[in-house]
Amino acid sequence: MMTETFINETYGINGITKISLKKIIEVFSFPNEINIKFSNKKKSINIKFIYDGLEVNYMLYFFSENIEKPEYQTLYFDVKYVHLNDDSIKIGDEIKTVIPKIKKFLKKYQKKSDFKYSEDKYTGRYLFDNENIDIFFQKYRNKKIVDGIMISLPYEDILPENKEVLKEIKDIIEIKNKIDNFFWK
Repeated sequence: MMTETFINETYGINGITKISLKKIIEVFSFPNEINIKFSNKKKSINIKFIYDGLEVNYMLYFFSENIEKPEYQTLYFDVKYVHLNDDSIKIGDEIKTVIPKIKKFLKKYQKKSDFKYSEDKYTGRYLFDNENIDIFFQKYRNKKIVDGIMISLPYEDILPENKEVLKEIKDIIEIKNKIDNFFWK
């Protein structure tokens, strides 16, 4: 069964408005699969929670000179289907039906409906809401068909006073170190 997702009035989906792996587990339960990737130069960690119809991508970025202290974190939701109040959009929809739905949603919450747009011979994308809503499309004959929907949360600096985030990061670093020790020592 596909995970139901609803876009928030502000940022994120399903009531998740701040970056928190704990909150993601509370809202969506434990994922079907978890992937953890480390960059070659050990400057980032990417944790992906995979659910039916939803992927949650959490990235933790480090200072190059201090691999133990993360600098900032980002999170985005890669969804197959998302509710926008009375409307919904999904992968496979034609882009000309999706754009008006997103604009209507943004207008309802007094957000700017302008967007950034780019395309090449085969693909393209629309970026809405300060790049927090990202719609990808493929060109098929004379149609542009949605093939990706990403909803992002604003990036967050890692600050010493944010104890909950630091606890989550400490746990992630412990897992990373165990994996490093298992494979590299």
